Amino acid sequence: MAFLRRLFRPKSKPVNLTICGLDKAGKTTYLNYLIEGGFKETAPTMGLNRKTISFPNLDIYIFDLGGQEDFRPLWSDINEKTNALIYVVDSTDYLRFEETKEIFHNIIKNQINPEIPVLIILSKIDLPDRMERVQFVRDFGLMDPNLKITWAVFETSAKTGEGIFESMSWFIKILGK
Repeated sequence: MAFLRRLFRPKSKPVNLTICGLDKAGKTTYLNYLIEGGFKETAPTMGLNRKTISFPNLDIYIFDLGGQEDFRPLWSDINEKTNALIYVVDSTDYLRFEETKEIFHNIIKNQINPEIPVLIILSKIDLPDRMERVQFVRDFGLMDPNLKITWAVFETSAKTGEGIFESMSWFIKILGK
């Protein structure tokens, strides 16, 4: 009987997803909150972390890519094979804003299929002096009419949980189509 159940159970759609962004942007903390349901201290990702999140009819294989400069050359090989991208930006890191913007636009132009959905996470919104979403969207170049991707920006805090589940809900809805 167990054989018949396995034979006729609905197949889950596999999705490869990468999480990119500069070091200390909050990529692993965001992912840990999704998986664990709460905040957990993290160490910098050296290379990549691989996690799986299973939903009914959807298995998401997540590649959390280390953001240090030494690891960024490895991103293109993984990003070229991805079905979805999460790009994390530290909303308080004004000093590296132009750097992260340049890296994001390079990924969009050269590393991913323009048909895949892109979720942009504006992290650490629980901290003071953060960039507001409206300013971010404008300054990050997301309103450029030549940008031909499906994207969404969510403000999140992996300490308080604000925006985490809403952002992933948007993603699951898009990926499930």
